[in-house]
Amino acid sequence: MGQVFYDTLPGFKVSAGRIQKSSDVKSTLVTGQYSDSFSTATLKQYQHLSIATLLSQQSPVFIKSYGINSMATLSFRGASAAQSMVLWKGIPLNNPALGVSDISLIQTGLFSKISLQYGGNAALLGSGNIGGALLLDDQPYDRDRNTYNLSLGAGSFGRKDINAGGAWNYKKWQFGLKGFAQSMRNNFKYQDINGAEQKTVNANLLAFGAIATANYAFSARQSLGLDVWYQNYSREIPKAQFEDFSTKVQEDKAFRTLLQWNNQSRIGHWFAKFSFNTDYLAYNDSFYNIYNNNTTRQYYQEIGWKHSLSIKNTEAVHTFFVNMPFQYARINLQDGRTPHQSRPAVSAAYQYLHGNKRLGVQANLRQEWLNGEAIPLLPGAGIQYLLLNKDRLRFTVKGSVQKTYRVPTLNELYNKPGGNESLKPEQGWNRELAYDLNWNNKTGSLRFSHQLNYFNREIRDWIYWLGGSIWTPHNLAKVHNRGVETNNALNYAVNKNLEVHIGLKTAYVLSTTLESYMPNDGSIGKQIPYAPRYSGNVNAGLTFRGALLNYNHTYTGYRFVTTDESIFLLPYNTGNLQAMYPLALGKVAAQLGLQVQNIWNTQYEVIAYRPMPRRFFLLSLSVAL
Repeated sequence: MGQVFYDTLPGFKVSAGRIQKSSDVKSTLVTGQYSDSFSTATLKQYQHLSIATLLSQQSPVFIKSYGINSMATLSFRGASAAQSMVLWKGIPLNNPALGVSDISLIQTGLFSKISLQYGGNAALLGSGNIGGALLLDDQPYDRDRNTYNLSLGAGSFGRKDINAGGAWNYKKWQFGLKGFAQSMRNNFKYQDINGAEQKTVNANLLAFGAIATANYAFSARQSLGLDVWYQNYSREIPKAQFEDFSTKVQEDKAFRTLLQWNNQSRIGHWFAKFSFNTDYLAYNDSFYNIYNNNTTRQYYQEIGWKHSLSIKNTEAVHTFFVNMPFQYARINLQDGRTPHQSRPAVSAAYQYLHGNKRLGVQANLRQEWLNGEAIPLLPGAGIQYLLLNKDRLRFTVKGSVQKTYRVPTLNELYNKPGGNESLKPEQGWNRELAYDLNWNNKTGSLRFSHQLNYFNREIRDWIYWLGGSIWTPHNLAKVHNRGVETNNALNYAVNKNLEVHIGLKTAYVLSTTLESYMPNDGSIGKQIPYAPRYSGNVNAGLTFRGALLNYNHTYTGYRFVTTDESIFLLPYNTGNLQAMYPLALGKVAAQLGLQVQNIWNTQYEVIAYRPMPRRFFLLSLSVAL
């Protein structure tokens, strides 16, 4: 706990007991901002589940889930899904047409490192980054030996899972493979709007996918790597509670590639990335004769340089970073048009560390062009200071300010029906103040950490979808996001075999409309729909001789369905139990896992009229060589 993240200041909290390196250089420059990583043990607990489940239970980020087999999107600090980014090794995964990423289609077990970066960092991560970012990455494979792993899972509602992977070394080559397959019937029971018990139908899921990697080391300082990611999800979409039945079926395919080169020289770290991604979506509703096929293609590249230097006889370390990203996306419309967005940019950062990283200051700047026209400059700055550093007590204060800007997505502009080609870009400022407190007793057996973050963000021309049978995006003149997040953890090592842990994460978010272009708009001063004011989660449990027992409890507060707060969903609580037990199988490392999700059998909805599963079980067996 409390390790310092590679290439950052003290205060970057990771749950794993080791230092982790990131393959995305720009994501390590986060002076003054709050970031969080999930431990290896936590990722193992959720390896058969989607990242949507992981984040909804283990972070204060609100996951807007449209029900079983339907889309799930991110909402950082009251921001919209389109204002939150998903990055794979620094490559944006947001669908270029929709502008969002469906994280229900991302399997936790495909990644060994998953992080969250809160607040906008548009200068480095891209102009669309307003609320925050989900970062997907992998730790370098072990070059000293080959590894193999297999995990089988089975559970309620006809669930069957398999995860497999391995890493192989041959001279200067290194190969890796991670894959999964799963099938589910999802035939759970729920109460409809009249109180009658029903069972979901038209809810089957069949999914598989894999990420293959190949790396070649020219030398200890220079390497070339290729990642190829393919996945296919075939899912039936059950009816909403206001529907009599459903014949909806959706297929999602993704093919993603990443070629990256790294070279560490005397004058710095040079890197280049080239990525081509294709997303295919086929939606069919035979009853209403709706057949939509959507193929989007996105090309992304970046070429950059980073260098740190220290002047002799001084305590200062100066880091310079320059990056030139380029992103191109297009879609094919039914009327024959092929609108596109071409977005070259230049971004730069300077970081100053002094007194063994006691003081840190960072300044960022980005200039981006959209189809040849310059958008406003995006500056940002952060500061961090280790105010108190006693024997067993550390207290750090930090803050940041970032300008934000997001152009409308191709879907918001050209969707048929409902697109609005007169939309204005969103723009505003992110501000954040925070402190970290870390304490341990004399022996180190008792450790406590506490972090509090205050954020304040005002966005002009916020894009929001409104409508009835046909939904259309509109600009809200001004929206104000502000609130407080806390992250608290207590660990006590009773003896060398037994350790007890308890953690609490909370979020209080006000996201209200300040100004509107529409006369007599009832949304003024009201909470944005589906932005809960209160949310939080608790994790409590113990580890004993390698065995783990953890209870997770999540709370999600009122969510307003309408902009005038006239319709709302009640708060809900869910409990989830996780247990992992090591098995002695000679030289093979094996582990038995048990999950009881929604242990209190709560009936709840994240989105109105979309029932979520009640209690279900998942049993897994994992082996590693």
